[in-house]
Amino acid sequence: MINGIPTLDDLDLQGKRVLVRFDYNVKYSNGKVSDDERILRTLPTLTYILSKASSVIILSHLGRPEKAGEIDKDFSLKKVAEHLSTLLSEEIYFHDDLNLDHFSDNQKKISMLENVRFFEGETDNNELFSKKLAQLADVFVMDAFGSAHRSHCSTEGVSHFIDSCVGRLVEEELNSLEGILNNPSKPMLGIIGGSKISTKINILESLLEKVDWLFVGGGIANTLHKSKGYEIGQSIVENDFLEEAKDLSKNNKIILPDTFVVEQKDKSIVEKTSEGILPDDIIYDVSINSIKSLNNIISSCKTILWNGPLGFFEREEFSRGTLHLAKVISESDAYSVIGGGETLTAFNQSNLLDKVGYASTAGGAFLEYIEKGSLPSLDALKEKI
Repeated sequence: MINGIPTLDDLDLQGKRVLVRFDYNVKYSNGKVSDDERILRTLPTLTYILSKASSVIILSHLGRPEKAGEIDKDFSLKKVAEHLSTLLSEEIYFHDDLNLDHFSDNQKKISMLENVRFFEGETDNNELFSKKLAQLADVFVMDAFGSAHRSHCSTEGVSHFIDSCVGRLVEEELNSLEGILNNPSKPMLGIIGGSKISTKINILESLLEKVDWLFVGGGIANTLHKSKGYEIGQSIVENDFLEEAKDLSKNNKIILPDTFVVEQKDKSIVEKTSEGILPDDIIYDVSINSIKSLNNIISSCKTILWNGPLGFFEREEFSRGTLHLAKVISESDAYSVIGGGETLTAFNQSNLLDKVGYASTAGGAFLEYIEKGSLPSLDALKEKI
């Protein structure tokens, strides 16, 4: 048990049919999986299940397909199944039909269903679809921490109709987050990036109660800067949240970047201070000089928690602030916990993942757990005791 939630060690899987929910929402490039970190992190759970169970059925989602009830090839899990098959050196039966009535006729030792968000009822947590999933197996294993904040059939609903537990990855995530939230070594630095302050106000307020410093980057920092009267040009901002931002910015634990990488009206890219931003400028990244101003804090920290990129990370010229911070943190003596897709990618691109105390595969769930200390899919499992 962990926090009253059953783990793999609490259930007998011997000879059972096991349904497992993973988070294989991975990145593609040229029709192939380009970043398989999320897949690799599920292998301990999968190999353990395979050593006990008669068969395993894998569920996952990929992206956000617009329509349920039909297959969208752009969001198909077929390539994921092929990639996993190569990693395991095992055949995987891929069920590319949204009708599950005859699924058992084709089932192999390892099977994977098509993107679960193609199925009608999944995102509505429809009871009938939850029961249909439960009928496929004897045991359900929830090992998709990145989706544990969603009350969907494949994450929460199915667990009400079948013996259920969490897998090794979720267990690892919870152990790491519990330690950093309830008994962190101090002093502690929090780092929050991303574009929208509206989605992170609650987490910012929650973290301010736990950390000694909170460095804020990305579009969130733009809104905070504007609330303090600074010019931010044409940069991304949420004007409807300026009052909330103004209240937050009064907290002396918050540290805002003071130099930025800016695209000017003529498309030239330059570095500017807060006071030098012009009305036509667009702030796209935190400058390396802003990161250097954190050196003394980072060197004194015992714990660092980071979620979200500091700039327009998708473009190489605006990823340097995030990548430099990843390097600095990897070289520090602090215990670091990172979460979120882009944050993970930053460390992965720099070959620094092994320098991190713990790298969470989750983004939204990571933040919600920090804020609330629980998640809907995990709460449902407590009822299984």
